[in-house]
Amino acid sequence: MQVCLLLSVLCFSACCASPQFPFFNNFFGRGNRPQRPPPQSTRFRGGGGGGSCGGGNKANHEFGGQSFLLSWRVGCTSFTHSEGESFCRANGMRPISLDSSAKEREFLRLVASDRQKYFWTGGNVRNGNISWPSGRSYNNVAWSHTGGASRPQPDNREGNEFCVAVLNNFYRDGVKFHDVSCHHRKPVICEA
Repeated sequence: MQVCLLLSVLCFSACCASPQFPFFNNFFGRGNRPQRPPPQSTRFRGGGGGGSCGGGNKANHEFGGQSFLLSWRVGCTSFTHSEGESFCRANGMRPISLDSSAKEREFLRLVASDRQKYFWTGGNVRNGNISWPSGRSYNNVAWSHTGGASRPQPDNREGNEFCVAVLNNFYRDGVKFHDVSCHHRKPVICEA
């Protein structure tokens, strides 16, 4: 008899705790509990202007028949290089490959006209050679003649400067390419 009573109590408890039996929760006054909010889309520390620094952003620049998303135009201005890559992926894109002279001219001009200080590209540099997310080989970029150590770029000054950024007159050198440690924080340009 005690075993049957114990089993009945256990079954009743399991039913009350199970979402499959909501009528038990309503019956015992637990049906109006606040629900846990649904998980939000991926968010990054890249805020700074009220934009959504996760997924769902739309392209905001067109060039050469291709769509681009300039993160600073949606208020997302502070990503590490890998966070910038994740931001682009969350928006169905990848970090920009400045893998032609036409794209290089367009985006160096654009960062100057937007008065943007800098941005991440998708490039990684080793021994002076850039690998772009597109897989194309283009290394004839406008490297700066100076940097933090007053040496021509790329200089691997910090010993781990594998990421490629474009800086807008940061070292009084014009809009130029720099190798930068990937933990620094910058906006990013994504491409479809």
